[in-house]
Amino acid sequence: MANTMSNERQVERKTSGSLQCLIAQTPHDLEQVYRLRYAGYRRDESIGPRPNEQFHDEFDEMPNSFSFLVRSAEEAQATVRISVVRPDLGWHDAPVEHVYGDHPALQSMASQSFVEASRLVFAQQARRDAFVRLVGHMAALASFYDAEWLVACPRVEHAATYQRMFGFKPLAAPRQYIGVGFQTQLLATSREELHNYVHGARPLTNAWSDALAYLTHMSALPAVCGS
Repeated sequence: MANTMSNERQVERKTSGSLQCLIAQTPHDLEQVYRLRYAGYRRDESIGPRPNEQFHDEFDEMPNSFSFLVRSAEEAQATVRISVVRPDLGWHDAPVEHVYGDHPALQSMASQSFVEASRLVFAQQARRDAFVRLVGHMAALASFYDAEWLVACPRVEHAATYQRMFGFKPLAAPRQYIGVGFQTQLLATSREELHNYVHGARPLTNAWSDALAYLTHMSALPAVCGS
């Protein structure tokens, strides 16, 4: 186990440069995630105040949800939660199912497999490449679990960024997302479409391949594809 963990850290250092991106697993890492979420959503009053200044929900406890944390010198910069839906593994639930679960497009993807990005939050001082790094980890987790689709429900005003940078397509009218006080839009792209869209865009392709190398060396990820 010690050698495995050392290998994980070596891959992470090699691929992340001055920014470290990891799956939050320890109590310390998870607290950083939840505090960053809270601070981000409280800035525009998307959630109400909480005494412990942390924001998490029941999806954080599910085995098919993974919270990624980007930080620099132990300072949290950005976070996103990725939920994996693969019916053959018994993984059926994700936050988007509670918002767009009645929509034919999501039902079709859910019958196959997808990953959903939720709770994407940035610190006020976050570097611009943190977003690309997190999307790279989303794509890598889709590759790792052989998920066919990538799904996101960003704020309506941010949807165009996903479309322009990564080729996501809008599939439904905006709806209220669970747990926060703003409207989001259902966006999706297939893993193959994403690969073709960003071909030649080295920041994302590098982030994707680096993240996949990190995930491949992880010792604690459940139900590796093909198992």
